[in-house]
Amino acid sequence: MKLDIIHMPSVWGTELKQKHITVQERNNKLVVLFPGWNYPCELPLLYYAGNTALQQKYDVLKLEYGYQAARTNLDKKDLPKVIDECYESINRIITNYDKVIFISKSLGTIIAGEVHRRFESNVYHIFLTPLVGTIPFINTSDGIVIYGGNDPSFTKDNAKQLDGSQKIIEIPDANHGLETGDVEENLSILKNIVTTYKKILMEWDLGRV
Repeated sequence: MKLDIIHMPSVWGTELKQKHITVQERNNKLVVLFPGWNYPCELPLLYYAGNTALQQKYDVLKLEYGYQAARTNLDKKDLPKVIDECYESINRIITNYDKVIFISKSLGTIIAGEVHRRFESNVYHIFLTPLVGTIPFINTSDGIVIYGGNDPSFTKDNAKQLDGSQKIIEIPDANHGLETGDVEENLSILKNIVTTYKKILMEWDLGRV
């Protein structure tokens, strides 16, 4: 296993250091992790997504947004700049891969959708706690949606706006972090989500999804 850093200047006046982890030479499988607004790749849903991908012999690219690297807040009008920087980061390596999965959280689901539009590559999505603005991307992508039944950012009514071609998993009583008020239940939810990751990674590798 090897860690490379993709260095890129950011419009937020800092340097992006995107972590690209490779498990073997000439690998054709890649997972890209898109963090949420304030949900970096080190937090559970994305941390275990990355670890599961590595275990299944996928290379992993962990994105950090420019405003996160600069330790500042994001003005929504600057979202296109985030998308541009993510695209440039991924574009450095994506031509090396035939099988690509984008795993995105919250705001990252919109960024992943916008970035996918710019690539000709066949990409499978795991949309974690999407936003209403993600719906058009979900309806035009191959993927799965996982959302919380008690998440005000993406409700059951929002889920009904999906065209039905995607697998949709609702976690009852879970919030935007896919957690409830019970620690043991949170661990059980996380375990089930990791099982879903593993299944999708295996099936995408075999061309079954």
